[in-house]
Amino acid sequence: MVTPILVIGGGLAGGAVATRLAQAGRAVTVLEREAGPHEKVCGEFLSVEACSDLERLGLDPARLGGVAIDCVRVHRGRHTVETGLPFVARGLSRAVLDEALLEEAATAGAEVVRGVRVTGLCGQNVSASDGERTAEHILLATGKHDLRGHARTPPATRGGYIGFKMHWRLPRHSLDAIGSAIELVLFGHGYAGLQRVAAREANLCLVVKRSHFAELGNNWERLLASLLREQRLGQRLEDAEPLFAKPLAIANLPYGYLHRARADEPAHVWRLGDQAAMTASLSGDGMAVALRSAHVAADCLVSGAPTADFQRLLSAQTSKQVRRAMRLQRLSERPFALGAGLLAARLWPGLLALGARATRLPFYPEVHASRP
Repeated sequence: MVTPILVIGGGLAGGAVATRLAQAGRAVTVLEREAGPHEKVCGEFLSVEACSDLERLGLDPARLGGVAIDCVRVHRGRHTVETGLPFVARGLSRAVLDEALLEEAATAGAEVVRGVRVTGLCGQNVSASDGERTAEHILLATGKHDLRGHARTPPATRGGYIGFKMHWRLPRHSLDAIGSAIELVLFGHGYAGLQRVAAREANLCLVVKRSHFAELGNNWERLLASLLREQRLGQRLEDAEPLFAKPLAIANLPYGYLHRARADEPAHVWRLGDQAAMTASLSGDGMAVALRSAHVAADCLVSGAPTADFQRLLSAQTSKQVRRAMRLQRLSERPFALGAGLLAARLWPGLLALGARATRLPFYPEVHASRP
């Protein structure tokens, strides 16, 4: 039996595209390797575009417990710059959000198969830990992890980055200090982002150059100790309780990646989320890109448009955002440019809001793609 649409990966992009397709009456199956809710390395910042795309699927981030974020606070050494965001965002745990999406997909009629690991893909045949499947359309939504034999092109970034994530239960004084802000701590070799994701919980997500982590002996405790010497971050995490036994981590993050179809690429394979585009995490739009790829893919599949149309439409939606975000991230790693930028932002705090606005995804009308 041939499965019409098979989604590999039940994360943000996979859950969203399955929900959208099932709501449109299409038969879709999702294979998710984890048996239950789980966390992922992610800043967990839902921008206004991400919130809008979730609401189109019938999910309200606020009702899921998402904490309102309406300002950004940037720390560099002893200096701090703060400004209001030109929108209201939300902070929400990926374990909560991804599970809600899979539940929504199942409610809409999608088949969601948990605890199944995909081991190979040959033509339209998918090998998995529970057997073989044949699919008419195969949607790769495996996030930052490549499927063996179907790797993305080499990373756009040089030197590579490592991402870490840890949830903390904060004392009242820290919760009050953070308020409704996302706090960014810039330290030259990367950055840390701290924001609330529940009533008393905050997510510390940081991106660091692999070379810098190697200088610290590839040791998380040493990296955390160096971060806590940053005045503001040390104050926020004082008396805080770590909620994971150890941080989640992922290496070789290919920031700046934009998928370009190869001549030999099969037309039945669609790449979504980080498999299609991976923006600089500093922009806070990574989850928005994943959700947007799901909406564009679903619209193309519903209308019968080919993968070439999907790739063209998704590129129009994401490429400018990714390039602008990468320019900002590279500038943040240059001491002189970083110092000059923060000085300018202190004199004109609206500069931060302008940067936030410049790296947003464009409006996406829900218009089905069609064959030319």
